[in-house]
Amino acid sequence: MTATTRERARRPAETEDTELDADALPRGHTLADQAYQRLHHELMTGALLPEQVLTVRGVAERYGVSLTPVREAVQRLVAERGLEVVGGRVIRVPRLDVETYREILKIRMELEPLAAREAATRIAHEEIRRLEQVVAQHVAAIRAGDARRTLAENTDFHLSIYRASQQTILVGFIEGLWRRVGPTLNLLFPRYCGSLTGHENHLAAMEALHRRDAEALAKAVRDDLVHGSSFLVRLLDP
Repeated sequence: MTATTRERARRPAETEDTELDADALPRGHTLADQAYQRLHHELMTGALLPEQVLTVRGVAERYGVSLTPVREAVQRLVAERGLEVVGGRVIRVPRLDVETYREILKIRMELEPLAAREAATRIAHEEIRRLEQVVAQHVAAIRAGDARRTLAENTDFHLSIYRASQQTILVGFIEGLWRRVGPTLNLLFPRYCGSLTGHENHLAAMEALHRRDAEALAKAVRDDLVHGSSFLVRLLDP
């Protein structure tokens, strides 16, 4: 990603207000749990960039907590490969290579349609209505050229469907994969995500939700993965 493209996508989260709704995030029992959930959310939604360097102090200041809970959260994410430590000292967001991305994609191709099938008959009517708004907000973010909001709305759309499956173990695996991929999705800007390319897959998913059509929903999810990944693989390929 060039410096110009990176700037168009967003400034690094280390120096900007994350604009996260803390009340909307899952709450743990400790400050370390809460710091973990916020970092996890930032990774999933692409609020952090590939190879972005973080500091425990910087994250603690952004979250308004002491160093200890952030240090514990970072250690946990390093163990889960959401973050990496370079040279024994530097905390950095990993940059996926193409082979790792392809492996993650294969797994997502199996797990996400599975969650979608389960969600089709379980999702609440109120949640379907909310997702209509999410789709509209996603389109508005694309048209506004807001890369960060585009990724956040896309994450909300997909993970809300998967969470509606009520399959907590399955959703946990999916969220872990999104955490690995989220920062890399920034590479799609501005060429791919700067257009409405692929939006029809979200519309197809909404139609399937309204019909409670499990197979159609699974297909829409899979088609969306195939479409977006075809662009990203080319960008990652050396």
